[in-house]
Amino acid sequence: MVRGAQRKKSPRNPYFQPTSFIDILFYYKPNRDLHTLSKVSFNRNWLRFQDDLKRISYSLATIELVEKTITDNDPHEDLFDELVNTLQFFHDEDSHFNLCFWYFELRLLKLLGFQPHLQEREFPGHVLPDPSAGPNSRHIIELLMNSNISDPSFREELSKQTVTPKDRHVIGNYISSNLEYHFETCRNLRSLKILKQLLAS
Repeated sequence: MVRGAQRKKSPRNPYFQPTSFIDILFYYKPNRDLHTLSKVSFNRNWLRFQDDLKRISYSLATIELVEKTITDNDPHEDLFDELVNTLQFFHDEDSHFNLCFWYFELRLLKLLGFQPHLQEREFPGHVLPDPSAGPNSRHIIELLMNSNISDPSFREELSKQTVTPKDRHVIGNYISSNLEYHFETCRNLRSLKILKQLLAS
């Protein structure tokens, strides 16, 4: 609980904006859902998110994916590191957002125990779309599954990829189908709908 955070003139208001990366100190009480904030400070200043709809849309979609696939008070340090690095990419870079977003979705599946295997498409009651249906789709998916965003060559590798409209459709559907099969909470994500509308406009 942050007292006064909703007041426009509150000194704490700037900290609690979408995609803010902050460090907080709060009073934790195990038998309560609300905990009182004591201290807050910025961990990183991501100023480019403030006035760029595309950057913040990708970032919010990434954050919502995490919110829908893990439970409260369930630590995932590796996934948190991937999330921070992905948001940093959206803040720093000017292109290849779709490739980085697919990378994060695939890494989330792997870290939560659902690593996709491209040759295995049939599950009980569900068949995954063909990941090879696009001219470059299978190669791109394999590249992303074997990449690491912390690697200095990550951005260079993304810049070498050719993504056709068919590839975009195939890859997006394949990854979404994986997520929705393993996590029912990933169906009809609001931020993804907004992101698709933005990219289609």
